[in-house]
Amino acid sequence: MKRALVGSVLTMAMLCWGILSQAQQTTTANVDTIVPTLVKYSGSLSDINGKPLSGVVGATFLLYKEEQGGTPLWMETQNVTLDKNGHYTAVLGSTSSKGLPTDLFASGEARWLAVQAQGQAEQSRVLLVSVPYALKAGDAQTVGGLPASAFVLATPAVGSSAGNTSANTAAAASSGSVQPPASSDVTTTGGTANAIPMFTTATNVQNSILTQVGTTTVNVVGKLNLPASGAATATKGYNSRPETMVASVFNSGTSTAVPQTFQLQAEPADNDTSTASGTLNLLYGSGTAAPTETGLKISNKGLIAFSTGQTFPGAGTLTGVTTASGSGLTGGGNTGTLNLKLLGTCSTNQILKWNGTGWACAADANSGGTVTSVGLSAPTSDFKVTGSPVTTTGKLNLAWNVAPTNANTANAIVKRDASGNFNASTIGANTMSASTVVASQFLEVEGTAVVASADNGSIFQSTAESTSGAVIGVEGDTFSSDAGAMGVYGNAPSTSSCCAAIGVEGFAGRGIGVYGVISGASSTGDGAFGDGAGVWGDSGAFFSPGVLATADDKQALVAVNNSPSGYATAFFENDDNTSVSNAVLRTESPNFGGSCVIDQGGNLTCTGGISAVAPLDSGKRKVALYAIEGPENWFEDAGSGHLSNGVATITLEPVFAQTVNTDVDYHVFLTPNGDCKGLYVTRKSATSFEVHELGGGTSSLDFDYRVLAKRKGFENLRLADTTKQFEIRDHLPRKSKGVTPIPGRVSPRAEKTAAELMMPARRSVDK
Repeated sequence: MKRALVGSVLTMAMLCWGILSQAQQTTTANVDTIVPTLVKYSGSLSDINGKPLSGVVGATFLLYKEEQGGTPLWMETQNVTLDKNGHYTAVLGSTSSKGLPTDLFASGEARWLAVQAQGQAEQSRVLLVSVPYALKAGDAQTVGGLPASAFVLATPAVGSSAGNTSANTAAAASSGSVQPPASSDVTTTGGTANAIPMFTTATNVQNSILTQVGTTTVNVVGKLNLPASGAATATKGYNSRPETMVASVFNSGTSTAVPQTFQLQAEPADNDTSTASGTLNLLYGSGTAAPTETGLKISNKGLIAFSTGQTFPGAGTLTGVTTASGSGLTGGGNTGTLNLKLLGTCSTNQILKWNGTGWACAADANSGGTVTSVGLSAPTSDFKVTGSPVTTTGKLNLAWNVAPTNANTANAIVKRDASGNFNASTIGANTMSASTVVASQFLEVEGTAVVASADNGSIFQSTAESTSGAVIGVEGDTFSSDAGAMGVYGNAPSTSSCCAAIGVEGFAGRGIGVYGVISGASSTGDGAFGDGAGVWGDSGAFFSPGVLATADDKQALVAVNNSPSGYATAFFENDDNTSVSNAVLRTESPNFGGSCVIDQGGNLTCTGGISAVAPLDSGKRKVALYAIEGPENWFEDAGSGHLSNGVATITLEPVFAQTVNTDVDYHVFLTPNGDCKGLYVTRKSATSFEVHELGGGTSSLDFDYRVLAKRKGFENLRLADTTKQFEIRDHLPRKSKGVTPIPGRVSPRAEKTAAELMMPARRSVDK
């Protein structure tokens, strides 16, 4: 870098001497000669590893006011030819017909030059020495930027002879020039320092309402008008000229300064109506994008319309509480403690009742009255009621029509005989055989206490007819810790191919048909079933699943639905809110080590490959196509463009651009569809990029491109660690925990044949 700097300084110094010498040799007769606005510069370029670049390379030259930081005062991009050591010579300003702007060096302040090769970081800045400041010599040949001839009177002073005037006119005509119109001397009675002058008449200059403070501030001592861009018609209104303010922000992703433009302008509202008015609107644009509406505007009455998503700090201010007519409330106010209460104007025993339009006092149709009688619903032969009616206070008596016996006999139940009397009788403890046993309230047995069979109908039916309370139709309990102990066991050994026998069936109109729980109900399951479920498996135990499905050489779990509404055949949900990476669904094959996890963020992670299946040979064969995996979350798009005269601008597809973050660096790969010097990319922005031919080529041909950009919201994700996801195991109960499955359990009635136990399954829905 030091060697390149020394070479650059020497080249500048030699050029400075040549330009100054030329300026000294300029004679009075050659006052119209213009100093060239070009600067010759030599340097070298290398890659990030310090290896010299070679060949034709696109290079951007930038002029700064500061050695570090700040925004460039001027920049241009051109192709430079490098030798094997990376050295080159460029002429700054050669890409423009006007060359370098002379006002860059008019102030005499230091200027720093930076060079950036295509695809490389910006090199350290170099302090410019004398040469560029020689450009100021060009300004010395002018007065305020105009040649001296511009200040010569176009016509002779008043009093010249007609002959002279004619001669001058003829001379002007013969020289091919056009005489400017006649003018008078411009006069002034004096001005004020720092005031910007204006013509008050055709020949008089006075102070304007504009003043300049130093070199950075202009004051307007009066009203600044920004008139409409046109006169409105019935079909169109016109905006005012905008007030534009521009900030500059440095984008680390593109290593460029990006202008941020805000505009304020008045806009028409309700054009061609009797209520036509206007609004004051705020517009914004980033980079080269034209400013567009932000949604923030002020109406002609000072009302502010905020953009979508606007929030305000604090809880706001309550200015008052009022009660509307018909609300049934009184009270309110706008200061102090505000109290609201129900209307107090109703008569005794009246209530507030909705009359269709408001709340008003009305009689309570359900209050007062008399109970005329109390009776029992059928059957009424067992009980009788006395003491009815009760109008205010009193007592109702309930008594047996036929009183049961008070006999206290061991192992006895109370049963009504054929005469209607209740007597105690004994039932054997080993066996109770009956076509139907109905327990209207409660039947409790221990051990194998009830064994019943039937050729048709139900063997055992228990009904809890109460419409409220935690009543139980059938409850089976076991307190044995031995393997195979069961509270309720259902067996359907039918081998019929026509019908599906059911060992245990649960039916619920709204609720749970069958509820299986281990180690207590879970808090997650509380209220989770909505209108009900056919089977609910629940677990409050660690490592114990709510539902366990196992099989040998069969499907362990099958789920089938037919939903034209689009309900999923299987639905899984994880309500954990501690980590988005926690699994919702996990598959695992212990024998081969394959695993897949779908987490709460919707990400699919597998230890194997991710592939799509494509049909071949008219669907007779299928082959797998594997996704290309990368360490970062990239989205890509491809397209084609056309190079015209060596340049093309490609606009990113808007929908694709919304899925990626183009404010950070993205990659573009080019493939020309024809012979050219090669292509390179420049001016990458959030919405577009430019394609140029190397070596300043001017080819016109088609090319293909591929854009690779980071997915929005995943910019900083790279080789994310998923070790924890695959370490957390959803344990299944194994034999090592003492749980022994009992395959092929036989019927508890060993003396009954399978044929005797084959009976039609009772369908609860048949009720």
